Amino acid sequence: MVISIVNQKGGVAKTTTSINLAAGLALEGYKVLLIDTDPQCNATQVFIHPDIEISLEKSLHHVIMKFAPLPSVIRSTAFTNLSFAPSHIRLSSTDLELAQALDNRSARLKRAIDEIQSRYDYIIIDNPPSLGLLTINSFVASDRLIIPVSTAYFALTGLDQLQETIAMVQQTRLNPDLKLLGVLCTFADHTIVSRDVEKQVRTFFGDLVFKTTIPKNVALEEAHSRHTHIFAHSARSGGAVAYRALIKEVLAR
Repeated sequence: MVISIVNQKGGVAKTTTSINLAAGLALEGYKVLLIDTDPQCNATQVFIHPDIEISLEKSLHHVIMKFAPLPSVIRSTAFTNLSFAPSHIRLSSTDLELAQALDNRSARLKRAIDEIQSRYDYIIIDNPPSLGLLTINSFVASDRLIIPVSTAYFALTGLDQLQETIAMVQQTRLNPDLKLLGVLCTFADHTIVSRDVEKQVRTFFGDLVFKTTIPKNVALEEAHSRHTHIFAHSARSGGAVAYRALIKEVLAR
């Protein structure tokens, strides 16, 4: 199954969720591939130290723009069952480059994934904070979507546009089988604003909202800075407990 973590808003824990969902599924014994399509390369920097240059021949940019086979860029990690395909800052120009392409430009990532999908139980895609052609490629390649929503003011801003884009992908036959797996409330705390926003999200999306909420948790940020996932960094932290619960929900759905 291919699952994209999406929201055109930044700062909603897309990358944190992508990394820890992928790592948690790997710990459950599933073979997992994490694909970083975000030109900011945040997920990539968790597994490759930023001081190490990532060559263009070994990044997702080469797969999407040069039609390199996906296995040529996939790297192993220090964690059993978990591999990843790194991003590169050059992906920031991909929307402009794809706009001039004459092929089925929205399906390039799908074609690359189709060749290797049977090797993995789960493929998790971390997406950029935009609704450009990179994200459309992820929608076309995915079976399910998870939308993280920060429980902060303005959290619901832009979600109508995101839903319209998902509907467009479904209705134009780019990917009619695409479905929303769930909405995830993130950065939850005990403030009135956080509680009110979570209530709004649950009213808006109903049963699509996961029961699990991801709390504000310093251990999650610490794990990133130490180039690892939350389960390896602080297995008993609130962040680890929450993502472990989320993984159970994802598997159940």
